[in-house]
Amino acid sequence: MLKHESQRTTRFRWFYLVMTMLLVILATKSSSVSGFSTRLSTSTSSPARSTRLQETAEPTQAEYGKSLELPSTYATCGQCGTSYALQEQDLGNGNGRRLECSVCGHSWYQSPSRLMRLGDGFEMVELPERDLERIQLNIEEGKPPKYTGAMKLYVGNISFGCTEEDVWELFEGIGKVGEVSLVRDDQGRNRGFGFVTMREKADAERAMEELNGLEVKGRTLNVKESNN
Repeated sequence: MLKHESQRTTRFRWFYLVMTMLLVILATKSSSVSGFSTRLSTSTSSPARSTRLQETAEPTQAEYGKSLELPSTYATCGQCGTSYALQEQDLGNGNGRRLECSVCGHSWYQSPSRLMRLGDGFEMVELPERDLERIQLNIEEGKPPKYTGAMKLYVGNISFGCTEEDVWELFEGIGKVGEVSLVRDDQGRNRGFGFVTMREKADAERAMEELNGLEVKGRTLNVKESNN
């Protein structure tokens, strides 16, 4: 995950956080490459971390987040949402290169002019293991790589001390969770509500029955189907 000095923060939800994943830049030299995803920073300064995997790319690309500072530009797989730290020079001296995401197998032609740039307050982070597992499960089940679930739930009156991990574990006791997102303020603090997507509709309905009205860390949860 990547860090910077204190500044406004939020969350960049296609991802967040790349463990054991690979970007294939179809070139001629064997090297290694680092994969990331992006989110809003909720911390001050700390060292960046990355995952290094065998790849065909410029040698410098694999050092982003380690010996080299992470750039502010990146490319994103349009199918699964995985992002990769890249600069124009990583795409060669021509008009670009064809990239392939080994997480979902999607390939695309990336031109230097179409690289995306991080906004103020955003950071790049390693893809969470859960997101990687979700994408791989979607592929196995023939679902779109970005699929998160059959029903999204609104969860209100969440304790300000709760984290995404706390909420995930609570709903995982009901059934398979696809995504958890807590809404945060400009300082990265939990605002007391968020959204949980369950992979199966039956599990979502059961979660509303069993978790609505449950007291968690001193507050009574409000769980219902999301209108969002």
